[in-house]
Amino acid sequence: MLGSKVRVSLKYCGSCNPLIDLAKLGGELREALSQDNDLALVPPESAEIDIMLILCGCPRACGNKEEIRARAAHSIVVAGERVDMVPTQEKEISAVVMKKLKSFPSHKPAPAPRSRHHPR
Repeated sequence: MLGSKVRVSLKYCGSCNPLIDLAKLGGELREALSQDNDLALVPPESAEIDIMLILCGCPRACGNKEEIRARAAHSIVVAGERVDMVPTQEKEISAVVMKKLKSFPSHKPAPAPRSRHHPR
């Protein structure tokens, strides 16, 4: 059920000066998201996005725009070999991003409170 999953969308930069392989990274992330029971990949034009994952090929991060970030409650920015400004080797980016995605709280509904009223 999609409503109980954290909704993640991928937004790519224009890839004019890539220092990392965005196609490969995007494929790895799509695969990892498809296998995760707590996360769901949704299109960037979706009305409900919990986390916008902005994939930029270089440190300039031209895809990291306010209007893109504003479409979701949270965002993670990959900018070349950096994840949210933290230096990260290209081969580690996918794992680091997935760890960050899993650190956000799930949107699973809380269990219904138990009634304190006991029938007599």
